[in-house]
Amino acid sequence: MKNLSVAVIGGGPAGLLTARLVKRDDPTADVVVYERNGTDTATFGFGVGLTEATMANVHRADPEAAQAIRDASWAGHDLRLRHVDGDVTRDVALHGARNLAIGRATLLAVLEKLAADSGVEIRHGAHVTAADLDADVIVAADGVRSSTRAAVADEVGFTEDIGRGLYMWCGLDVAIHDAFFSARWRDDALFVTHAYPYDENRSTFLLETDDESFAAAGLGEFDALTPAGETDRQSIALLEDVFADDLENRGLLHNRSRWSRFSTVSLQRWSTRNIVFVGDTAHTAHYTLGSGTKLALEDAIALASALRDIDDRDEAFASYEASRRPAVERFKHLAHRSQRWWESYRYRVTASPEHIALSYMTRAGNLSVVDFARSEPATAAVALSALGSAPPADPADLIDWILDRAAPLDPAADIAVVEWSEPDAWSKAADALVVGLQSDIVRLTGPDDGLSVDARIDLGERIKLTSDRQVFVELPSHSRPAAASAVAAGRCDGVVFTA
Repeated sequence: MKNLSVAVIGGGPAGLLTARLVKRDDPTADVVVYERNGTDTATFGFGVGLTEATMANVHRADPEAAQAIRDASWAGHDLRLRHVDGDVTRDVALHGARNLAIGRATLLAVLEKLAADSGVEIRHGAHVTAADLDADVIVAADGVRSSTRAAVADEVGFTEDIGRGLYMWCGLDVAIHDAFFSARWRDDALFVTHAYPYDENRSTFLLETDDESFAAAGLGEFDALTPAGETDRQSIALLEDVFADDLENRGLLHNRSRWSRFSTVSLQRWSTRNIVFVGDTAHTAHYTLGSGTKLALEDAIALASALRDIDDRDEAFASYEASRRPAVERFKHLAHRSQRWWESYRYRVTASPEHIALSYMTRAGNLSVVDFARSEPATAAVALSALGSAPPADPADLIDWILDRAAPLDPAADIAVVEWSEPDAWSKAADALVVGLQSDIVRLTGPDDGLSVDARIDLGERIKLTSDRQVFVELPSHSRPAAASAVAAGRCDGVVFTA
């Protein structure tokens, strides 16, 4: 399509990159970005992570943008698990230097300049709705709390799932050497931080906790006393004390920081009439996979490509959604598994750091125990020693070695056979199932599609974490890598392969 008028509501990464690419591809297009915040408004989020895969996608679409983002980013830090056991603290390697991070404000400044240099008009302090605009295409990029989407929620089939855990974005006025995870107790309350550097004198310090800890630490009282739009300073003071060693007695940076629950947004349709949705406005996936900015940038690339290559607007919208939805849905599935892993961290924290590391790296299913052993052989070797001495040095031999050491299922035993394919192993339905189990041995069965296989493995892990039962999971024979990862990480005791 040529000579388009395009109105972008929201000046985040998705909106700005979409605007730039549309204008670059068609200089005759009239492209305007409407951003409700002024130029002097601080942004939420501190630093965000970017994967090399995402950067490769951006480079293919826009080499100049990719280089500008890379030049403004902080690269090369390792990721480690900081394990605290009494007075002893150990750092265990999770993976080496393949991380890239950038301050959210810096990323927006880079993308805004790129958009403006392409001829995009950017209007700050502009509070607009789709009804206010007369444009061929309205790109809704106004985020997870999108008012644009809310106005047409029934048309696009909006649903929202609120997470169990609580989180708070904070920062630190120093670039820590390596990214790390750390868990700290305060009486019966457990707090976890995800910390990583994003420029030469700043780091993100993301805090998490669970409902039990929220109640035990009296955080609800702190939250109730905090006015809307302000920082929960009492929680900040508590967290600075709890993480004093990790912070090296520095204070936390905050920006309207307070406890929140993650919202997973889904739409049945990503467009209606002349409105099309991108980034967090269309979908969200849990931040523990570093997903928000990744999905936003990749949406922008796909939408701009569809608008460039397809003459009919509705067909362009449909092509954009068809090209992106499978990848987004897969990523949301991985992120959901990661989210539940972290939300149940209370049950994991007493394991050895090497076992936690193996469980963490295989939690979503996109990496296997073999991948982890290739990346971090020393950590993997210690974790695998729980299955037997002298794990094979060659990761290619690990799958057979692990499965040979899995517990055998005694067919004569009293076994509870449970069919399960629901995606959430920590749902109310799963709660009821686990409470109702009578046997000490559980065999989980169900369909052989990938999502159902993951669901059974996740339920097996939930049962293992919260009881002393033996768990065996039925898996198709082609799922041997997933089976080995599940056994090695303690998500089940053994596997029964089906045809």
